[in-house]
Amino acid sequence: MHARVIQLSAWAPGFSRAHDWGCFNPNELPSGNEKPPAKQVPAMTRRRLTRWGRQALEVCEAAGEELTPDTPVVFSSRHGDTARTYKLLAALAEGQPLSPNGFSLSVHNSALGIFSILRQITAPGIALAAGRDTFAAAWCEALSWLDQGAPQVLLVHTDEPLQGVYRPFADEQEMPAAVALLLAPEQADAGRRVSLRMQPVQQEPSEHSLMISFLHWWYSGAESLEVSTDQHTWQWRRDADPV
Repeated sequence: MHARVIQLSAWAPGFSRAHDWGCFNPNELPSGNEKPPAKQVPAMTRRRLTRWGRQALEVCEAAGEELTPDTPVVFSSRHGDTARTYKLLAALAEGQPLSPNGFSLSVHNSALGIFSILRQITAPGIALAAGRDTFAAAWCEALSWLDQGAPQVLLVHTDEPLQGVYRPFADEQEMPAAVALLLAPEQADAGRRVSLRMQPVQQEPSEHSLMISFLHWWYSGAESLEVSTDQHTWQWRRDADPV
């Protein structure tokens, strides 16, 4: 299926502008403790967020002016806010009471909920995870909303590398980053026309997460991207018309 990418915004440590992403090298992934400003989020709420949530809300900001209350939001993250959930699980293991605030912000759709409240989004929203295929699965979900008549859909993906006790279970290279895409139907007048195709696994799985592969491709200007996970081979292709 095809769609139009009306707007794309991405953030990672050291990569906050499109110009920065032009220098992005997946073999030298950003790291560090830098956090995005997320200025649109009220200070009291912002202080409670980990970087996982802040970067999601940061990339949403760019699409804010284009959004209408009837815009469905598809939110995805492979791991969720593992830094926060680990603290909660550790507290449980020690018999300590859980923080109500910490628990409310640990759920998979917490950032989606905050964004919907801030932007007064009344359309449906969904938060999903699908293993290594999470980013592509979210794209497919957004396409299904467009196919059902939504004039536009906001896709937001955010993730952090696994840390601490979870680190030994990492099966791909990841980085702290988030990306937001405002998608519109293929018939829309604006935006770049992009297609996504799913096939059975055609090659060895990429060592990078889908988000890393996608961002590298998007800012490289290449026509197509073919990348495999352990389950599928995904192919993005875009027309040569300008964004």
